[in-house]
Amino acid sequence: MSPSIHALERLFFPEGSTPEQQRRLLGLLNQFVTSADAARESCKRDETWERASTLDDGRRVDPRELPARGESLEAVVAQLLHLMKGSSPGLNLPGLMGAVATVLASGGELRSEEGLRLDEAELRVVAMMSRVVGYDEERSGGLATWSARAAVLAGLRVALAKHAPEARRRGVPRDLYCFAVESGDDALLEAVETTGLGGYHLIRVRKREDGTMEPADLRAKMLAVTSGGDVPLYVVAGTGAEGSSAIDDLRELREVVDSITTLYGLRPVHIHADAAWGGLYGVFNSYDFHGNPLDFEPRVLEALALIQTRMRHLHLADSVGMDFRWLGRASFPAGLFLLRNGVELRTVSLRSLGAQNALALLAQLRAFGLEGYRRVLAEVLLDERAAYGGVGHDLSGVSTGVGTSHLSGSEVASGLAPEVMALPGLRSLLARPRN
Repeated sequence: MSPSIHALERLFFPEGSTPEQQRRLLGLLNQFVTSADAARESCKRDETWERASTLDDGRRVDPRELPARGESLEAVVAQLLHLMKGSSPGLNLPGLMGAVATVLASGGELRSEEGLRLDEAELRVVAMMSRVVGYDEERSGGLATWSARAAVLAGLRVALAKHAPEARRRGVPRDLYCFAVESGDDALLEAVETTGLGGYHLIRVRKREDGTMEPADLRAKMLAVTSGGDVPLYVVAGTGAEGSSAIDDLRELREVVDSITTLYGLRPVHIHADAAWGGLYGVFNSYDFHGNPLDFEPRVLEALALIQTRMRHLHLADSVGMDFRWLGRASFPAGLFLLRNGVELRTVSLRSLGAQNALALLAQLRAFGLEGYRRVLAEVLLDERAAYGGVGHDLSGVSTGVGTSHLSGSEVASGLAPEVMALPGLRSLLARPRN
């Protein structure tokens, strides 16, 4: 081994590491979870890095320039902390352990068993959440993605593969149309642009006062498409989508869509439920609201029951997209795409939409469990009522006297294991995730 290569060994953690090497690794990682005060002091001390940094031997280097010689790991960590402005207040230990496990499983070299291990973690996450939304975990499929927005694109890709399998070779047909509520999120607009359908083939459906999609208007616009000889392809229902508190009634939308496809003898229209934050409320689909074993207070229990009246129909969607960065307490890219008929995944390649976050998602799901997430989600409504005096609408858009605006502060759901929320300054439960 040449001396230059030998010098780079300090950048790798060997398989047969010594106790000293292990302590050094833990010491470096420990700096990322320093207190907020220490992080602020680090930021002040390192303001000069905005212009130039000093290496161990006194050389000055522009931070935008690739250095000719590498810096020490201690200097690299210090600069990372400067750019981070301290550690995030929204971290939790299960997700952190899962993220570290992902890096350790990947390693620095190709390992033949690595893919099998990560695939198994993803299969477990998909099976767990399939049960939550009401899918048959033996038939369903899915994949971990970067976000719920990626799941919208994944659903459209699957719909295209079913309606136009030749599109991969001949291009997207020009007679296919998608539907979404007016003034909704732009996830579907991005998807139709990405796939080549184009924004002209996205039809906006009128919304009700509560923000949900108007089934009568959906029916009218789908009939207009079919009567002109074109084909309805894809409907995105909002069931707690990014930037919206509306939860569409999937039973109503499914009846409208199926009636039109039956009337005109069309292929089934793919319905995707964009449940970025709302999907996790599926944990209440199996909750005993009469016995109330977790002893939620009456008004919170009423709000949860109202939300559950909509979320219990999630299984009627052909696919569901979720994002655990919203209410799932994840501090990493944590999207999930669920497909009711998992066989359909074989018709399309979605590798570009996948993310290696299955181990981190699995860690969170195992650590929180059904009861933990039920307590967290109930705490959202409980603290909202305390903060806003019980004025407002619940997350389903029905007036219940329990508010739904964003929380502030650092609350921890009672009853959760202390080690689950071990870091100080916890992020607000409804805080917007970092993209």
